[in-house]
Amino acid sequence: MTSFKDFWPLYLHAHRHRGTRIGHYAATSIALTTVAASIVLQAIWLTVFGIVLGYTIALAAHRLVDGSKSLVTVNPVWGAVADFKMCWLALTGGLAAELARHVGPMIENQDSMSSRGYRTTRRDRWISAARRCC
Repeated sequence: MTSFKDFWPLYLHAHRHRGTRIGHYAATSIALTTVAASIVLQAIWLTVFGIVLGYTIALAAHRLVDGSKSLVTVNPVWGAVADFKMCWLALTGGLAAELARHVGPMIENQDSMSSRGYRTTRRDRWISAARRCC
């Protein structure tokens, strides 16, 4: 696989489960935080630790959530780029459209309160929006 254009749909399919994506969001956040701390503290070992910890969490998310293998062996560079792209799309609200385009429509769980006919609160709408982004 030589192009990111070919890799991206494969990556999205491997991350179609919400739990896998959440594991990647946590892994990316931890890795970026430790890299920033490494720069501030001038401790290169912290960068290595953060990257290793991030990859460990991301790989564990695949094994624990859907029993799949990571795409790190396919192309580790495109995997890292795709991870950052996925996180950015999740933060900006574009991930659902990308998943629908490349993986197919995702069936979202309806908010239990709204399905019972109760009036939804701001908190309920926020939780529902958070569920859709991930």
